[in-house]
Amino acid sequence: MKYFRYITLIALLLPFLWSCKSESAQKENSVTIILESVSAIPDNSSVFISGNFEGWSGGNDSYVLEKKGKTHQINLPDSLGRLDFKFTLGSWETVEKDKNGNDITNRTYQFSKPNDTLLVTVESWANGKNSKPLLPLVNVNILSDSIYMPQLKRYRRIWVYTPPNYSSSSETYPVVYMHDGQNLFMEETSGFGEWKVDETLNALSKYLDFEVIVVGIDHGGKYRTSELSPYNYKYAEQPEGDQYVDFIVNTLKPKIDSTYRTKTDRTNTAILGSSLGGLISHYAGIKSPETFGKIGVFSPSYWVSDDIYSQIEAIDSKIYMLAGKAEGYSLLEDAQKMKKVLLQNGFNQNNFNYKEVEGGKHNEIFWSASLAEAVCWLFDKRIPEKNPLLKDLQLKPHSDIQLSAGTIQRIEDFPSKYIKSRPIDVWLPVNYSADHQYSVLYMHDGQMLFDATSTWNKQEWRVDEWSSKLMNEDKVEDFIVIAIHNIPEIRWQDLFPEKAYSYLSEAEKALAKDRNGNQNFSLNGDNYLRFLVNELKPFIDLRFSTKSEKEHTFVMGSSMGGLMSMYAISEYPEVFAGAACLSTHWVGAQPIQDNPLPDAIFNYMKEHLPKAGNHKLYFDYGNQTLDKHYPQHAPSVDEILKEKGFTENDSKNLFFEGEGHTENAWNKRLDQPLEFMLGTNIFKK
Repeated sequence: MKYFRYITLIALLLPFLWSCKSESAQKENSVTIILESVSAIPDNSSVFISGNFEGWSGGNDSYVLEKKGKTHQINLPDSLGRLDFKFTLGSWETVEKDKNGNDITNRTYQFSKPNDTLLVTVESWANGKNSKPLLPLVNVNILSDSIYMPQLKRYRRIWVYTPPNYSSSSETYPVVYMHDGQNLFMEETSGFGEWKVDETLNALSKYLDFEVIVVGIDHGGKYRTSELSPYNYKYAEQPEGDQYVDFIVNTLKPKIDSTYRTKTDRTNTAILGSSLGGLISHYAGIKSPETFGKIGVFSPSYWVSDDIYSQIEAIDSKIYMLAGKAEGYSLLEDAQKMKKVLLQNGFNQNNFNYKEVEGGKHNEIFWSASLAEAVCWLFDKRIPEKNPLLKDLQLKPHSDIQLSAGTIQRIEDFPSKYIKSRPIDVWLPVNYSADHQYSVLYMHDGQMLFDATSTWNKQEWRVDEWSSKLMNEDKVEDFIVIAIHNIPEIRWQDLFPEKAYSYLSEAEKALAKDRNGNQNFSLNGDNYLRFLVNELKPFIDLRFSTKSEKEHTFVMGSSMGGLMSMYAISEYPEVFAGAACLSTHWVGAQPIQDNPLPDAIFNYMKEHLPKAGNHKLYFDYGNQTLDKHYPQHAPSVDEILKEKGFTENDSKNLFFEGEGHTENAWNKRLDQPLEFMLGTNIFKK
């Protein structure tokens, strides 16, 4: 009887004990995210966390942070897997920004210990308004701010990209339908950054003579998770994916075909998206194969439902699937599973292009980098792996240059509408692979970088030696080098920071001309940068496997090239993350007494050099030969860097005793700017 009482007592206590254990386990296997410092929040506004674990809705009521004193907090269980997220005030129009109002990369958290705490600071919020004109390019238009969706009884904005030659031709064009239209063309309408659809397709038009129309459908904000899912799951208990696809097929496509010159058949109609947009694109291809013959599936959210794996049809369509190896939430494993299921069920392997990318993360930057390849493959316009992109732009292995490591491909005469055409050398490291993505370093005076036997003074930077050594030692991220040759007779005009000249008075301009031997002051620095940013960089990002975003794009030069590198990051801070300026020629031209050019350059820098936080700046100088004129200007550089908020962590202004103004001097210390810029990732939170 006594034992029976014990058994009864234990039976009664078991549910309580199990509940305590479960509660403890849940508490231990979770993270508490605390916003300890938050930029001003408008009255009656709540703070939301939005991410891969809830469909990137922008404002899910289940993920509102609790206000506790001066902090906002939320506890998330480790069952959600790795967290990719941002904070909003209820929509992507009010997403968090950095202190300067710029977009930030997705925050990430990987569960590594029980009962963890993550402290976060939010520096500012988007105000929900566009501070710049809405349309980024003349060939992007708004078809309608509020087209009616009868299947969903809602209204929606629709974007349309037309090729550059659309208005001057009578051609008809294939069409790509894309989701999350806010993120396709403009950073101002996106909470994540943009796909750069217009820039990418304009480059395809120019370099491959291949053109398509793109229709961008805005997501529905709070309706995004339901509209982009055909399946019931915890964030879409009333899925509306079928109605959304019906809207595209039966309402939007007829409108597009009647308004624009389109190729209307299925072989010329694609649907493409990412995340939930990847899921709905895949589903649309299965549901309406008579409409969509091309399917682009980027980072698909197959985790929503296993039903997608059982709805596999052996349709005669093409599927391009992309997954990043650094994406969380079982996404990579799910994509691999879908690949296996498709092929096991008889899907034509020739119509399936599956790509995994090392380091690929769940964001627009990653998707943008593969957009050109995906569109070209879907429409059988493949980007050649070894052949030139242009008939008149030959990329050839350049065997005349003697290298210690890597290879060089040369464009003998890169055409430009901005500057005089010139050779471009592309240095690729040993074992360069299109399956791996590389940062990019743009360098001036390209003919002086690799081979002393071919230079005028028999000296070189030894770029191939240093770059290979540092990559082999894992001291820098993998990168390629784009070497822009100078044209000696106009080098000064190309590399002088043009806008700095406007800081001279008319008398000083006359003095500068007189004191510098009446040198031709017809400046071309702005056009040189337009060439680099608008012509050369798009070509490089299309032709080579690059990380095209700012965080992985750098510029370097010496002397006048140092000035131009400073100018590049000042004029295009959204393009370049770092600038290295060796033996920067602060005197501007000839080193003369009472030279007004240094003050003009420094006054320009005071107003235009980017503030600290998202950039790295490296300066250095010696004290021999031409470098002997630079030490006197070092305090001015230090003062400007300090005023802009730079510290030793993100800026350098180094002195090298006894060093002169030569390639041999620069190659001895080249490891320092390379490690400084391409080593530690200062943008990692």
